[in-house]
Amino acid sequence: MFTDVRIDGESVDLAEDVKISLNLVNPHLSYDSIPDSQATIPNLPFSVNNQRIFEYAEIPQAGNDLHAYDCELLYNGALTYQGKAYVKSANPLSGYQLEVGDDLNRFFGQYQNTLLTELDLGTIPLPAVLPVVINAAGAPAVCFPTILNADYYGTNGAEIAYDGFVNKYVNGSGYTAETPRVPHLFINYLLTRIAAATGVTIGGNYLSHPTWNKLILTNWRALDGENTVTINRHVPAWTVPMFLMELRKIPNLELSFDSAEKYLNIDFWEDKLNMPPAVDWTDKATIGVDKYPEFNRRLHLATELDGADSLMKDKPDIMGDYITPSEAVLGNIAIGLAKVSMRLSTFLTDSVSGLPIAKQTGVTKQFNQLSVTTAPRLLFWHGLQGGIPKALPELNGISLYIKGDKGIGETSWNRIEDMRLGMFYLKKSFVLTETDLALLDFSRMIHYKGLNYLIAHISGELPLSKECSCLLVKI
Repeated sequence: MFTDVRIDGESVDLAEDVKISLNLVNPHLSYDSIPDSQATIPNLPFSVNNQRIFEYAEIPQAGNDLHAYDCELLYNGALTYQGKAYVKSANPLSGYQLEVGDDLNRFFGQYQNTLLTELDLGTIPLPAVLPVVINAAGAPAVCFPTILNADYYGTNGAEIAYDGFVNKYVNGSGYTAETPRVPHLFINYLLTRIAAATGVTIGGNYLSHPTWNKLILTNWRALDGENTVTINRHVPAWTVPMFLMELRKIPNLELSFDSAEKYLNIDFWEDKLNMPPAVDWTDKATIGVDKYPEFNRRLHLATELDGADSLMKDKPDIMGDYITPSEAVLGNIAIGLAKVSMRLSTFLTDSVSGLPIAKQTGVTKQFNQLSVTTAPRLLFWHGLQGGIPKALPELNGISLYIKGDKGIGETSWNRIEDMRLGMFYLKKSFVLTETDLALLDFSRMIHYKGLNYLIAHISGELPLSKECSCLLVKI
């Protein structure tokens, strides 16, 4: 049995009694944060080879540079875990201690905690005649849908004979001169700008979905006569991780981060949950099990509405929460709610014009309204329809409202709801091989003794001389 630790592709010298602890965590089960898996290498010997690889980190004169090394943990030739390694301590007597992790809190590098409004996301030049949609690199970047908002200029609207339409469009003539012109970003385009600004790559099935690739992020910041769209003026004051976590909740996405390759893959979580189990671990189980109940088994989806919109002061019924009916579970008196709060909502639609409607002050230089604070929302781009550029809360049978048969509670969270209804946990030990760890995919179920489970957590150590302790979630 052979354990190999490689730093930036080079094998380091290991102690004869090396014990590498593994703490592997499923990153897909939390909607508030994405936890890191970790490994600890406590005692790499103080050797000439290791000194060179770790750049003489034990010498005070070497300074305080903190290096992030690409680390691979191999066992019998199988890659059991990889991540970013840091020298936690360096001592000429005891050697080097390494912490290895997914490094998700540094995935976007120096921009990890930078607000989108402060990130250089580039600009888009505007043509002399404003089109309803502008492409960049062959894909839709921004659009200018008509939205009804009589309060955009507050009490000053009457002074300029404002008629209540943002991005007012006259078929055959284009956008009117007096309308506030507000660009709205396609989510896919914003993701490409984030990737370019932070030096990562973003891919996955979400980007090519025929409905979700028409999702736009709305705002109220007017162009005010500018001849370019400055992207970071039309985004919320959120960090990149905050934006991704909030976006994830709407279509219920799976975010898979590869720190070594700086690659983020975005897929649909429910699609993965509908796949058959990847492996059967029944024959690998040891004797004994601890079973724990999950009390919060009713799903509760809730949006935080934009309080600056007077139409949202008394929460409209269509904007209401989605809650699993109490009669859906046995023992419902004891069953609590698993709440997922969402900061991205959508609009009401006007019953006369069929357009999105709001009543709130806009963000514009005119009348000194640049300090106005508004919340981002979502719409689907429909294009020019009946001579009007339209973006609406529904497209192709998918609604951005939470409730209803087309709402995201039904179209994006149905599998999660079913899972929670029967959820419980098993703490169980398995005798795993290096192949099991090498092929581990936290997005896929395993089968154990007649039932399917997601792996929430695995703890063990290399070399694999004893069983691994696992926490399983019934699905």
